[in-house]
Amino acid sequence: MQNISIIFLSILLESLPYLLLGSIISAIIERYVTDEMIVKWIPKNKILGSITGVLLGFFIPACDCAIIPVSRKLIQKKVPLNVAVSFMLASPIINPVVLLSTYQAFKNSNPEMIWYRLILGIMISLIIGIILGILQKEDILLEQKENKEEHCHCDHHKKEKGWKNTVKEILEHAAYDFTDVLKYMIIGSLIASIVQVFLPKELMNTFQSNSILSIFVLMTFAYIISLCSTSDSFIGSSLLQVFQKEAILAYLIVGPMIDIKNTIVLLGSYKKSFVIQLIALIFGVTFLSILVVMAL
Repeated sequence: MQNISIIFLSILLESLPYLLLGSIISAIIERYVTDEMIVKWIPKNKILGSITGVLLGFFIPACDCAIIPVSRKLIQKKVPLNVAVSFMLASPIINPVVLLSTYQAFKNSNPEMIWYRLILGIMISLIIGIILGILQKEDILLEQKENKEEHCHCDHHKKEKGWKNTVKEILEHAAYDFTDVLKYMIIGSLIASIVQVFLPKELMNTFQSNSILSIFVLMTFAYIISLCSTSDSFIGSSLLQVFQKEAILAYLIVGPMIDIKNTIVLLGSYKKSFVIQLIALIFGVTFLSILVVMAL
């Protein structure tokens, strides 16, 4: 219980600042970005739209803990699904804060890892965003999320003027998003901490000599351990003594895109069918991409 408590608190405390940041960004989007602006800015072409989503991910330094409420708000604002998904997957990997942490972790051992992570992060985000944009024809948000405005005290149609009222509206939205996602974050963090404590350490060592199996092992490890994307680089660099760099790269790609904690959070906002498709595509496309890297 002590080990579970320590890991649970470390995951939760590491995630909370970024969750708060994501909630504030979501509130700002709600306050200032209109549906008409989205229609004007986002290209209709799925490829160009996904590229726009990736670029947006670079300029918004949101951790994987923060990106879900932001992506949800973009979809509520009628942003095309391929754009929102590419943004959600790319931002935790390619934003400047994560790239800097990756450089610091690998600069002495494998400095090229930052470029592999950047390029693969972009390509995989684009591919998955386009695929889901084609496959998903129905609304993917849970109904209660669509009706969020019914629970909010501010009137979007009659926004009051003045900076005090603006700040108040933003804080109200941020508080709602933060508390709405927090309960799923707590559940996900608790599950991740329990799995980490009871996961047999010998299980990872069993497959380290097999390059193909080691990719699966580290992708699964990334999903289970649920680290923030600003800190997983240092765990990845410590694993270089045991695993090949391609398996480490798979770990660095999957971890920021999806883990147990974020799966629970996603299920609180999105329909189960979409979450299952998203997880399957992340694992599948990442695995195939790593095989291509190994063949080069």
